[in-house]
Amino acid sequence: MLVNIISGAQCRMARGLLNWSIMELARNAGVGHSTIKRIEKVNGVLPEAQVSTLKAIHRAFTRTGVVRFEGTTGVLYIPPRSEVPE
Repeated sequence: MLVNIISGAQCRMARGLLNWSIMELARNAGVGHSTIKRIEKVNGVLPEAQVSTLKAIHRAFTRTGVVRFEGTTGVLYIPPRSEVPE
């Protein structure tokens, strides 16, 4: 199994959790917005996607500290301490 590879469905879900636009993700990942659109059109892993691109997108999400991925199907939201009730 490839590590740090995410599916189109995970990409859409993670963007939704962070309330990021495609442009915001593209900027944070250092990839083109048209690339994000192509990746998000499929539920699985886009076969022609570059591994380095998928890893850059993965890093952009995980650097936030609130998104974690499980395989190529799951996305976990880890709330910041400020959102956790005491």
